[in-house]
Amino acid sequence: MTNVRRYYEGGWYFFTVCTYKRQKVLTRADVLDALRNAVRRTMQTHPFEIEAWVVMPDHLHCVLRITDANVPVRWSKIKSLTSRALPEFSSKTYSTHYKTQRRRQRGLSRLWQKGYWEHTIRSEHELYMYLLYCCYNPVKHGYVDTATAWPHSTLNRYLRERRYPPDWAYINESWVDTSLAAYDP
Repeated sequence: MTNVRRYYEGGWYFFTVCTYKRQKVLTRADVLDALRNAVRRTMQTHPFEIEAWVVMPDHLHCVLRITDANVPVRWSKIKSLTSRALPEFSSKTYSTHYKTQRRRQRGLSRLWQKGYWEHTIRSEHELYMYLLYCCYNPVKHGYVDTATAWPHSTLNRYLRERRYPPDWAYINESWVDTSLAAYDP
């Protein structure tokens, strides 16, 4: 696999992080708790702001505001802390040579796919579109009819806090078609 070189200068970033082999486990209560705790712990040592976050069964999307170049460290910590908190995805064996073999023997699986997809957001228009994409994702995948019905998203909380436009309370298939057609940067 080719090493990807990324240049980080701080700013807004859109991320997609997937589970290994697209396992549909992220919306389980224990996994959500482990993920939340991992994010909180990572924020303490490597601060960032969550502009949008949605957890789907096999992937997550988020928009984060990061003011330094340590982006990869954050995702490494979040993934590692989440996996270690879950016995079925955690291995106490630290030897890399035997790790895969021990996982199989113990019935363990990997939680996360290697790496992640990231995009540096370069304009207010892009920021708006990626925030909206995070909120709309559960509707897009057919899990709910309206975005506010999805419990694993920043949408409802940020609507209450007035961080998102009030009309985002009505995000559904037709709303997105109409709103995006009318939106001109």
